[in-house]
Amino acid sequence: MAVNVEVVRSRSGGATETSAGELTPFAERAMIQVGEASALTDGLLALVNSVLAAQAAGTLKSPAGHGAGSRIELMIYGDAASGLMSDIERLASRVGVGVEQHGQRVILTILPEGKSHSKD
Repeated sequence: MAVNVEVVRSRSGGATETSAGELTPFAERAMIQVGEASALTDGLLALVNSVLAAQAAGTLKSPAGHGAGSRIELMIYGDAASGLMSDIERLASRVGVGVEQHGQRVILTILPEGKSHSKD
């Protein structure tokens, strides 16, 4: 993102004239990357908020173990649950974590390296 923004900044303020068409691909890539960073941040905040809320409510379950196959189970309640799940699922799909939802019960599983979160 920073590289694309720097290209736009440096070329738009230079002594030579740069057409908008030359800058558009860099600006568009930066815009996509900002959107991706925002989605990851939203997902991380939703996950942390949900885990802390589950811990405070006593509904967080974390079996012993760490690494691939490790799981935590939490409950997500309230009107914002569907939005939180959407953000968590987006984050999980990018960081190698599987998500199962059964009503308000949510199970997060760390996937083995190289494994996809998809069901194929």
